[in-house]
Amino acid sequence: MKGGNVADGELKRDRDEEIESKRRKILSLKGDPEGLRYIVESFKDENWRVRKTALNVLVEGFSPDAYLEDLIRLLHAEDNAGARNTAIEALVGLGRRAVPELIRAFDTDNPGVRKFIVDVLGVIGGEGVVPLLLKALEDEDDNVRASAVEYLGRFREPSVIDSLVDIVEAGEIWTAYPAVNALGKIGDRRALPPLLKALRNSFLTEPVLKALSEFSAPETLKEIIPLLRSRRRSTVEETLRTIGRFYQAGVSEEFISEQLVEILGDEACEIFERYISHKSRDVKGPAIVLLGLLCDRRAIEPLLELSEDESFRDEVKRSLLFIGRRNPRYLIPLTGVEPPERRRLVVEVISELEDPLFHDTLLRLIEDVDGHVKALAARGLGRIGERKAAEGIFPLLSHPYPDVQEAAVSALTGLGAFIDISELIGRLRSDDVLLRKNAALILGNLRARESIETLGFALKDEAEEVRKAAVRAISMIGTEEAVRYLRTALTDESAEIRAIATQSLSYCGDDTDILNSIIIMTRDPDEGVRASAAKALSRYRNELSLRTLLGLLRDRNGFVVTQAIESLSLFSQSNDAREAVAGMCLSRDSEIRRTAILSLSSFRDVEDRIKPHLSSGDWATRLAAVQALARIGSQESKACLAGLYDVEDDPTVRKAIEVALGV
Repeated sequence: MKGGNVADGELKRDRDEEIESKRRKILSLKGDPEGLRYIVESFKDENWRVRKTALNVLVEGFSPDAYLEDLIRLLHAEDNAGARNTAIEALVGLGRRAVPELIRAFDTDNPGVRKFIVDVLGVIGGEGVVPLLLKALEDEDDNVRASAVEYLGRFREPSVIDSLVDIVEAGEIWTAYPAVNALGKIGDRRALPPLLKALRNSFLTEPVLKALSEFSAPETLKEIIPLLRSRRRSTVEETLRTIGRFYQAGVSEEFISEQLVEILGDEACEIFERYISHKSRDVKGPAIVLLGLLCDRRAIEPLLELSEDESFRDEVKRSLLFIGRRNPRYLIPLTGVEPPERRRLVVEVISELEDPLFHDTLLRLIEDVDGHVKALAARGLGRIGERKAAEGIFPLLSHPYPDVQEAAVSALTGLGAFIDISELIGRLRSDDVLLRKNAALILGNLRARESIETLGFALKDEAEEVRKAAVRAISMIGTEEAVRYLRTALTDESAEIRAIATQSLSYCGDDTDILNSIIIMTRDPDEGVRASAAKALSRYRNELSLRTLLGLLRDRNGFVVTQAIESLSLFSQSNDAREAVAGMCLSRDSEIRRTAILSLSSFRDVEDRIKPHLSSGDWATRLAAVQALARIGSQESKACLAGLYDVEDDPTVRKAIEVALGV
């Protein structure tokens, strides 16, 4: 067995060496007229790397006039798909320069070649190829005609509407099918009558439905909805998808609802209930939504059952929202349903409807034992915005669950017009830590300037979470007094509070004193604070902040260094910043190195600084270099990435190259 493995390994090495030898020869012939024949013949090689190298050398080293006829000749190579495909790739790459020769070459008895030419011209596009594609509509070969129809549809060229309609009305399925698709893509309303007529052709019903969904014209629903009664399951499924697309395109829920009820009557609920358990998401989803649009009380229970499947919760929620807008009283009894997940969804829907009818129900629900229900009810009361709700929500500020506290803060912020600010300031002196913390946050949200002094006093609170809330509140108020208090917070024993205060100060203006305070924090013993200072400095595009950031590149902590690099990338006009970031691309720390490579893309003329990293032994470093060149987007960058694609073997890096090149 070992001997076999050795032999296989030697065979592979020999094969690889042969491939590389061919590639080296091709590369050596670039621009040499004597080598043109060898390069073109290499399109027939069985190895894709050899063919790709030949393609690149041909396109980069020779004028198209020198090899266009050879490329056309290779389209006739029926026994060599690799040669044909490489020639097609070259012709597509030449774009409009290849069009005249391709049009001349269409005059051949070989239907396969005519099909390839239609495909290439279809990809190239432009007004110059339309006459040939129209001519191809009359071709004797089905494949040629079908391809011509497909590409004319992609062009969205209105001038071909009549020709496409004629094809549809002729009823030849092979070409009518792509013609229907093309009419949908073009989107010209002249196509609607013939498409609606074609709905009656059972062979075309489903593609016509797809085409009609491209228009999403409300007046066509009366012709589409009856197909939900079809005995063909596939037709019903496509009809559901189509009506779902109408809904997604913005056709009025009320209009769809009225049409469903008017056309299907009581039968509608039964139809949709049959499909809400469908295995395909793109059928099941529309069925759920349309079931809700019926506003039928019978639909509620099956919808709630489906809500336990997280992947369809959004569809169920949309349905319940529509029911709630039409018949809000249907939802009130459901606030007591089990299991808890269903009840939470009902309360979430009620909360978002913002209907005063639910006010008393939501007030009752903030007393619920379920914390999720409490939070949702509080948010709903905040949205409804009635004065008496505030008193009921205040106790939730001291609830042990953070989600409930957050909801109460949000709700009371929304009810700010009904809150006595002086009373809220008084709560900053409460014995309850949670109440002090959340009162501070509300005061900040309300931008209550009269609270600034008391919030400043709260910076000395024994509880870190209260001090943290006070810093956030003060930064939101943003007065001159706020700056003074934020400077005080820079000396807090909590590193997190110092970091928040540092970042907040940077939003308080361009004052030199503020900048100096932030610079002092770059020497803080905590790396999180230093990183926060590095980020804050990016807001000051001056020499002092630049020099400070350059100094942070020597910080002992990698996180601080990466943040400094990212901040320096915002100094895109500075040569000093560019050189410093380029230097960090050589760091031994992989995260610093990758951050620097990506950040370098913010500067000009840096392609040559990035290219060497495309050969790194670390795939993540190569990925960063690819992403950096993609961000730059210059022709030089794209050419470099195209060359790398041939030799890159990591799938993640290859995918990034494909995205960058749009292939």
